[in-house]
Amino acid sequence: MSYASTSTAPSRRSGGRCGWASDLTLAQLHEVLQVVMGWTDSHLHQFTMVVAADDGPVQPFLTPFDEAEGIDGEEGILEGDVRLDQMLANAGDQLTYEYDFGDGWQHTLLLESVEVRGADEPEASCVAGERACPPEDVGGLGGYGEVLAGLSGDGAAPVDEWLAELLAWLPDGFDPAEFSIEQVNQALAAGVLPDLTPWHPAIGDLLERAGGSGLSPVGELIKRATGGPVGLTDEQVSAAVHPYALLLHTVGAELELTAAGYLPPKVVAAIFAELALDRLWIGKGNREDATLPVLALRESAVSLGLLRKSRGTLLVTKAGQRLADDPRGLWRHIASRLPLGRPEERDAGLLVLLSTAAGSSAGGGSAGVGSDRYGSAGLVVSLLEYLGWGVVQGEMRYAAISWARPTMNVLDLLTGWRGDSAVRAAVAKELLRRAPG
Repeated sequence: MSYASTSTAPSRRSGGRCGWASDLTLAQLHEVLQVVMGWTDSHLHQFTMVVAADDGPVQPFLTPFDEAEGIDGEEGILEGDVRLDQMLANAGDQLTYEYDFGDGWQHTLLLESVEVRGADEPEASCVAGERACPPEDVGGLGGYGEVLAGLSGDGAAPVDEWLAELLAWLPDGFDPAEFSIEQVNQALAAGVLPDLTPWHPAIGDLLERAGGSGLSPVGELIKRATGGPVGLTDEQVSAAVHPYALLLHTVGAELELTAAGYLPPKVVAAIFAELALDRLWIGKGNREDATLPVLALRESAVSLGLLRKSRGTLLVTKAGQRLADDPRGLWRHIASRLPLGRPEERDAGLLVLLSTAAGSSAGGGSAGVGSDRYGSAGLVVSLLEYLGWGVVQGEMRYAAISWARPTMNVLDLLTGWRGDSAVRAAVAKELLRRAPG
């Protein structure tokens, strides 16, 4: 079902008409309203039910900010737990929405009708509207009224110093009469932030640290990464984990390492041949320290808890023994351990998995972030900086390469070090799904 509703901003004395999927949560509706109004989700907001005066006061729905501040469910319901059709069921039902408690932009959402929504229709679309959205931080009704008067030449002439500064502060080319349905619907086509319950818990944590908004750079990346089909066939899963299963069977009960702590040359050569690594690696493939794919396989298997080193020997862990002949189980184990490393490495690895799943990749290879071969280097670096990471010396780009490498080595191995971006995107997306149970 879809709703045809009216959103009115009293600052404009005008309205807009939009259709929304009835199963959107209020948190997702907030994101839609931000897009329709042209705002950036930079301030607090709240939804409140519209009830008759004699029904008594009604608590607003709680936002993630309220939850972070320690306001519990006894004082309200989280907006992310409330569906739109639970609040607006019949024509004439209303809901209030306030954004930016300083400027105080209050809207009344009025349900006009409930209609059948086609399977190929977007979650939200704008069907009518007029006049531009007031800019963020313009000063509410009073400030925007002065802006409109100054732009039109009515009222006080714009020679007042404060008003002159306010007009100069406006976005370039700002036209209060301009409104484009096409531009709004193009922005709405990106969709809303989905329910992250089926996805890796690290994604929700990353979003929260980025401010929690689906309109943030991290939120936009998550939407792209989690969209579209998901799932791998049993055959695809078996092919993906084959390098790790091969190594587990090769090690067997235990395997003595060389004096330098590497796999014996005969073992390296056998793995090199079985995985057909000669198609992408130059050399004899019999020395682990000179054969990066084999070295990455062994080191990542240790980091993933499948192997362990003890007194010069390599041993299969109990998890490795249990999963060596269980491709699906082995896949779930690997996915549950990602991203690998220290906090900065986990953030970098997760961001590259997200950008790869989003289709930003153009191939494989351990250089990864540095060469834009999976994930966008510029995107990953900018998002790491957005999250607060930085370096004292050197370039952030090279730090991102180093930080992402532990997780990206696993992605390379699971995709056979392929250059096929579609395969890499599908594998990365499956790695980002929450393990069942």
